[in-house]
Amino acid sequence: MYIVIVGCGRLGSTLATRLSREGNDVAIVDRNPDNFGRLSDEFNGTTVPGVGFDSDVLRSAGIEHADGFAAVTEGDNMNIMAAQVAKNIFKVPMVIARVFDPVKGETYRALGLDTVCPTTSAANIIYSKFLIRNEDTHFVLPGDTIELVEVRYSSRIMARTVAEAEALDDFKVISVTRDGNTTLAKPGDVLAEGDRLMLALHISDLPRLKAIFHR
Repeated sequence: MYIVIVGCGRLGSTLATRLSREGNDVAIVDRNPDNFGRLSDEFNGTTVPGVGFDSDVLRSAGIEHADGFAAVTEGDNMNIMAAQVAKNIFKVPMVIARVFDPVKGETYRALGLDTVCPTTSAANIIYSKFLIRNEDTHFVLPGDTIELVEVRYSSRIMARTVAEAEALDDFKVISVTRDGNTTLAKPGDVLAEGDRLMLALHISDLPRLKAIFHR
């Protein structure tokens, strides 16, 4: 893939390096050339100094043949403007903008712009950890409504198989980890004390999840 990234901060430089290391062609744009020093030695792509929503700058970055575009500067307005240029002018197939303001994120998502809001995601994860009251894995999927949560199975739960566990409430068992080995969950899998279950569920269902797995 050919990816154009706007913003060479901590997130942009990490993302660019990872994509480059995995064999993708990457161009990264930043108005401050000094920020390119954040890139790892593993980065084999192109650096382009300039403003991320300037059409000429983006052309220099090869946006006309880009498969994906990510605007991840520290400014919401910059990211939104750059993403709109990439989506509406250059018709890049996949465009993502980081937006810190949850209200802006929801507004532009409703208008068809794919946004990632770290503020909302972090708040949901912290909320979940307080609610579940443990250090289990939490990961909020894009859209901020579905979460992956890892819980410990106990024989006190009135379910003996994956299918019976899913019947307790509105969640999906994705995987089961036992003795350090993780397998994809199947309906007939018999659960054992101490198994770690990775569940997918709506964030609004977390209180009920607590009642089931943390009695």
